[in-house]
Amino acid sequence: MNDKDTIRGWLVTAMLFLFMMINFADKAVFGLVAVPMMHDMHLSPRTFGLVGSSFFLLFSLAGIGFGFLANRVQSRWLLALLALIWSIVQFPLVSASLTLPMLVASRVLLGFGEGPAFPLAQHACYKWFDNAQRNVPNTIVQQGPAVGLMLAGPILSFLIVRYDWHAPFLVLGIVGLVWAALWLVIGREGTVGSGDAGAAGQPDTSADAGASFSYRQLLLNKTFLGVLLIYFVEYAVIALTFTWFPAYLRLGLGYPAMVTGWLFSAIVGSFIPVTLVLAWWSQRMIRNGTSSRVARGTLVSGFAIVGGLLFCLTLADLSPALKVVCLAAGGALSQLVFSFGPLMISDYVSVRQRGALLGINSSIATLAGLIAPAVMGGIVQANHAAPAVGYEHGFVAVGILVLVSGLLGLVLLNPEQTRQRLLESGPVGASPAMAAAASRG
Repeated sequence: MNDKDTIRGWLVTAMLFLFMMINFADKAVFGLVAVPMMHDMHLSPRTFGLVGSSFFLLFSLAGIGFGFLANRVQSRWLLALLALIWSIVQFPLVSASLTLPMLVASRVLLGFGEGPAFPLAQHACYKWFDNAQRNVPNTIVQQGPAVGLMLAGPILSFLIVRYDWHAPFLVLGIVGLVWAALWLVIGREGTVGSGDAGAAGQPDTSADAGASFSYRQLLLNKTFLGVLLIYFVEYAVIALTFTWFPAYLRLGLGYPAMVTGWLFSAIVGSFIPVTLVLAWWSQRMIRNGTSSRVARGTLVSGFAIVGGLLFCLTLADLSPALKVVCLAAGGALSQLVFSFGPLMISDYVSVRQRGALLGINSSIATLAGLIAPAVMGGIVQANHAAPAVGYEHGFVAVGILVLVSGLLGLVLLNPEQTRQRLLESGPVGASPAMAAAASRG
């Protein structure tokens, strides 16, 4: 890229960072208003958990649909449409006469608008940076969720305490509309990777550049299944973070509302330096010739194992402060797949199929969000006499799943092997001779 394109690429990256920041602030507000909302609307923990899960009812379907659209429609227009959807559906929640059906409808439509957001933002970012340079800009985009959750804690908590729990929804709706307007002015489509399917750190070859493979080949391989498994389990952590973490801090550990906001901010804020440092480390390894399997797959899997163990420690006889530390560290170490997972998929898929594949991965994996909040609500309600124990049982269950997914990831994640096998089998419509030439390339 020339200097002008480089500047534009980083400007687009900054806008995508803000896009994801607003996206996750929209998610965080639901957990932050949990206690007053349950009180005013007379919602039991089980009902509140089901409302939280309703957010994911159309989340996955929208992600798949928009993923295939991204193969044909510019990301610029799709991202603007999503921002408009999730901004507009915030406004009904401002009403003091809000009913349960209205709340559920708003959450379902919000999920429809937010389901495709992360894979589309990554797809748009990849169009500005080649494979060996994507770790850092992609991870910057990934930090949008953490910053959104971090800022949401104190700012939205202040609005709730100063006004009422309806006020944050009005503010978020306006902020989303402002971003959409700016994006239509600033957003552009990148041109990098119009024919790339090379593994990390390798130049593209004419044999496989832009090649199309059957979706059966692209989806039913060890690398995709490994990414999908870890992404699914670790998205359960994300869903619990913005639905139940604030309630646990207040009702389980006894912190007041404003302190809860700041602690919630500190927990998700800890994700940022950890993932940025590891992204830089991984990119340095890639540039020095380390395989994507090691530089991305092993890091994702190893830190998932450690994160799972830390979640299990919340059930130990620790002080409230140490339990907060376990949640913060466990959450930070189990977020790498959201940055490195799509990068491993992009190691073996061409840009013409990448949008769909990232959308499919994200949409299937985020079904965890449909399950985790509702299950946690049931566990908490079953332990109503000791709510802290209910939350901690839920954290231990998800911690075990994260640990197991990390162990399996050590075996499954191998982008170079997946790419080689795809080339040996040949693109769609390729003759055996072409497939052999591609595998030699």
